[in-house]
Amino acid sequence: MSDGIRLAGVAGVLSIVLGIVGLPVDQMWTFPMSGATAGEIAAFAAANRTELLVAMVLNTTAVGLWLVFGAGVWLRMREVAGGESILPVCFLFGLVSFVTLLLAGFSVLLLLAYRAPEASDSRLLYDLCFALLAMSGIPTALALGSYAALVLRTDSLPPWTAALATVAALAHLLLLASLVIRNGFFSLEGGVTIAIPGTLFAWIAGTGVAMVGTSRSVRGQSTI
Repeated sequence: MSDGIRLAGVAGVLSIVLGIVGLPVDQMWTFPMSGATAGEIAAFAAANRTELLVAMVLNTTAVGLWLVFGAGVWLRMREVAGGESILPVCFLFGLVSFVTLLLAGFSVLLLLAYRAPEASDSRLLYDLCFALLAMSGIPTALALGSYAALVLRTDSLPPWTAALATVAALAHLLLLASLVIRNGFFSLEGGVTIAIPGTLFAWIAGTGVAMVGTSRSVRGQSTI
């Protein structure tokens, strides 16, 4: 079990490294805001086509690694909670759901870049991408809230990882605001789409490191 937990932790940390590498590639802070016209979005996609395609490959790989990371977290939660707790199941369903929504959003943005500048409705594709990312906030909050509840109850992993999960869960509920606010920071393509995912990255990085450390501790104890 300890080898699997360690592998999952490494996958989590590696995913964050890939995400950080992707930041200067796509430069998400330069993306068109919510008020951009279809022509402006098409021009942006055409001018940054290569960068967007490379960034989508990096981001898709990173999010794919979250499935490995999440499987390890789920195994640890199930081991600690036993067969009667619903929290590990909620975590697993939440994680698979938000990863699926993220990959769907990335696919739409990839198509926008792939077809640039010939996409028939650039604004629709652009809005759909960010709407899918925003919708991922609910299952993300479910997964992180379940993790935090179990860790705080059992001390199966460091309590500070539960604190990170709690902050990230509450923050991701705010993503729903972008579905109704048309302008500003909390709009669909506003700064909220950059700031709030940062809380998820912090939890994955911290929990990944903790899982690697925990597996080493367990291995060390087993050899004594």
